Amino acid sequence: MFQRNSAIRLAAVAAGFLVPTLAAKLARGSAGKAFRLASKKEPPKNPASADVPWRDAILWTLVSGVVGALARLLARRSLPLIGLPAEGHDLEDEKEGVLD
Repeated sequence: MFQRNSAIRLAAVAAGFLVPTLAAKLARGSAGKAFRLASKKEPPKNPASADVPWRDAILWTLVSGVVGALARLLARRSLPLIGLPAEGHDLEDEKEGVLD
């Protein structure tokens, strides 16, 4: 499907990288709102800073990491369902006839 036009291939690969990244960013924003509601504090901008209490640093790192990773995973798993490659090598597999 994507092998005929290199501009379409490039756009598909770009979407395969951008969509999961945007999904993770949006999910982390939502996690930040949840953190504010639950703790009545702003999420730390730099959890590694000595000014951030260990509890807040660990909690924010866990929450933002898990939420971001799950959003990225869901986005990447959804891309092939709409005909976009989840990875650049997906296009190469299709080109070689591996994906039919």
